[in-house]
Amino acid sequence: MTELGSLSSEGRSHREEAILEKRMASVFRALSGDPGVDLWAHRPVDFRGTLPMNAPHLYPNPRTSGLGSLRGATDAMAMRRRFSDLEVHRALLPDAREERLLVEILEQCRCESLAVQSGVRANLSLRHADWRSEYLRSRLHETHLGMLLFTVILITRAALTREPITPVESDLIEEARFELSADLGPFLPSLKATRHDQHAFAEVARDLARTIAGRIIALEDRESTLTGARERRAKVNLPLVFDVSEELFAPAPDSTGGRLHVAHGYRIWDTSFDRTSHITDLVRAESLRSGRRTIAEEAARLAVPLTPVVTRLHSVIDDVTDVHEAVDADEGILDSSRLTRLLTSPGDPRVFRGRSQRPETDCAVTFLLDLSGSMKPHTARLGALLDVIVTALDRLDVSTEILGFTTNAWSGGRLRRDWKKAGSPADPGRLNEVHHIVLKAAHSSWRRSRTHLGGILKTSLFREGIDPEGLRWAVDRLRSQQAAKSAVVVISDGLPADSATGEANDEHFLARDLEATVARLRRAGDIGVIGLGVGTDPSLFYPVGVEVDAEDVGNAASVRAIVDALRAVLRR
Repeated sequence: MTELGSLSSEGRSHREEAILEKRMASVFRALSGDPGVDLWAHRPVDFRGTLPMNAPHLYPNPRTSGLGSLRGATDAMAMRRRFSDLEVHRALLPDAREERLLVEILEQCRCESLAVQSGVRANLSLRHADWRSEYLRSRLHETHLGMLLFTVILITRAALTREPITPVESDLIEEARFELSADLGPFLPSLKATRHDQHAFAEVARDLARTIAGRIIALEDRESTLTGARERRAKVNLPLVFDVSEELFAPAPDSTGGRLHVAHGYRIWDTSFDRTSHITDLVRAESLRSGRRTIAEEAARLAVPLTPVVTRLHSVIDDVTDVHEAVDADEGILDSSRLTRLLTSPGDPRVFRGRSQRPETDCAVTFLLDLSGSMKPHTARLGALLDVIVTALDRLDVSTEILGFTTNAWSGGRLRRDWKKAGSPADPGRLNEVHHIVLKAAHSSWRRSRTHLGGILKTSLFREGIDPEGLRWAVDRLRSQQAAKSAVVVISDGLPADSATGEANDEHFLARDLEATVARLRRAGDIGVIGLGVGTDPSLFYPVGVEVDAEDVGNAASVRAIVDALRAVLRR
């Protein structure tokens, strides 16, 4: 894995960008003091979804910005989370767009002014300096509105953080500062005096914003008549002023009708067509038996010995548990009630009291299979792999489940058709019919369920893969067993892939949700999470990753790798 310090700002790959985001997310949690926050696509989120942090300098380009600038933006988000109550902030936001923009910027500056660590303050200063350079390079300051906003941000931030404005920038804003002095001047002492009180500060910020908003509206009306290059330039660079959509302040969409569901920042267009099935309801008994015979033949060909697998798993699965106190033992503590026996039968050693002990298993393991179309070539070998490992776990009295996730249709099916009828609104979220399949349930014995494994050879079930929802479903089932030790093994050959969802949203929508889901599991710490990548490296998403070449699935080396991964996560 690439180290954070070696990631350059030039040519950063998607993998390096993802690794960097994970590092920054850890910083975000540590500095904010909130273990529930995370970063998705470099946007701040918590369990409710994307956090509305609408300040212009918080979102540098993750592929081209330097590490110092990215770290400064992360520290700024952390300060906002630490020192700003979201509900209070929402309640005090003004209605007018222009006023809301200014209150947002002032609240962010207030939070940054409360940072006490010298390193954090240095990072915040660096990021803001980089943003100012970006702003000036955009030439947005050449418009009256752009200069007004730039001047307000510099003066109020300097007043709150006590960082001086550079001589070059001071000269640049000299005229605008003079024009604004009567409007800004009276508010600056009050902003500084109330920066430790969010509610009192917001009242001052609202009054200031109301005063400045009149100037903004007048300038917008004036500059709306611009034509040519200046008008095009102003439109292109507006995100440098207000980068995050104001829709984050809108009320949550109404999900009572089943059209849109919002949870943990992940959206679903409709769940009406989702279903969970047992493999016996989908595949005829004869086909199950035929598939089972094929898997048995493949397992015999690969000839993986079972005894070493059982032996290696035994030490981390069994816990020695006191069962009851034993009497008439031939070792332990002398039992005074048996002294008569010692006199009458001096050759009988059963005069001691001891503890009877036996190993007790309280462990559950779930295998979650990606049943997307690209997994079809691996079914027989995958069946042989599961046959060996589940048989070994069964001999150790471990509770096991084998589950699969796929979709009911290709290219969105009925959901996509309904979405199109609704006018194809932007960002609909997951746009396909989820299908979860149980091949072996925890309460079913392996002896009775073994034949059901043959169902994975029914490749007509294999369509598209929505991994994160499958993982959450599997984990919910696993947690319901309340085992002392538990693990889930996700077997896939790549990133989540659903064509309709990817086309209607952004291409990383499902990948971000998978990353966030695994991150929450990692923080919870109650379930070990293993990713088995068939021909791909799963370590980008999963804390314990095992990469296996497609032609090696089911052989002794692949079985050993999974056993070692199970040993690692169950040794807790």
